[in-house]
Amino acid sequence: MSQIFKQEWLAQLVDIATEAGDAIMAIYAKDDLGVVTKADDSPVTAADLASHRVIVERLAQLTPNIPVMSEESTDIDWQQRRHWQSYWLIDPLDGTKEFIKRNGEFTVNIAFIEGDRAIAGVVYAPVLDKCFYGELSSGAWLKHAGNQIKLPKADSNNSRIPRIVGSRSHASPGLEAYLQEIGEYEIKSVGSSLKFCLLAEGKAEIYPRLGLTSEWDTAAAQAVLESAGGRVLQYDTNIRLNYNQKSDILNPYFIAYAPHWE
Repeated sequence: MSQIFKQEWLAQLVDIATEAGDAIMAIYAKDDLGVVTKADDSPVTAADLASHRVIVERLAQLTPNIPVMSEESTDIDWQQRRHWQSYWLIDPLDGTKEFIKRNGEFTVNIAFIEGDRAIAGVVYAPVLDKCFYGELSSGAWLKHAGNQIKLPKADSNNSRIPRIVGSRSHASPGLEAYLQEIGEYEIKSVGSSLKFCLLAEGKAEIYPRLGLTSEWDTAAAQAVLESAGGRVLQYDTNIRLNYNQKSDILNPYFIAYAPHWE
């Protein structure tokens, strides 16, 4: 599907994400996480910055001519970015609030964007020892405890009552209204981009995000889920969630669906 992305990059991205995860865990083990507050009142830690440095340095070695956009380097002008045909979009530590809470539900996210689409992505959860990765034309996998599992896994929901994934730290009024329309359901709460990964794993069916996210929050996990056969659609239009099509980096509301859910 991609004219630019090389299949051999996927394994290298897993290695890069793992190295970034090691940098995060070195700080996770300390008493002082180095937490400061950014201008938008969101937290950032020493681990965010350490992971950012690892990923940017390694991607520069892998693809020196492909630009990188990171949550921790957001000063790229739209007039420059709008002309990018492809680029790396990263969130060095997705789920900073989960990291600060020390609940393990945080990830390293690395995505490759071509045109307006997330073509490939890696989502690595170092505490859980789970690495989800995929590319649209070749499929998706989960690497865990030394095993590599092809995604999607078999549907384990025999009741057909949808298992809805919600945010651990970012509840929204829109979600409550959406759930009232669903009827019977089961709710699962988890942090970071792991919500998409639960769908790819066959452990949940629907992830409605009726609250604000940024493009780096979703790209890698969307690539994994879509590589596994799932869908991520804008809530108001049912158009696929896309990237680098406007000056701001906020996503519209969206609904993600597991591969096995119609």
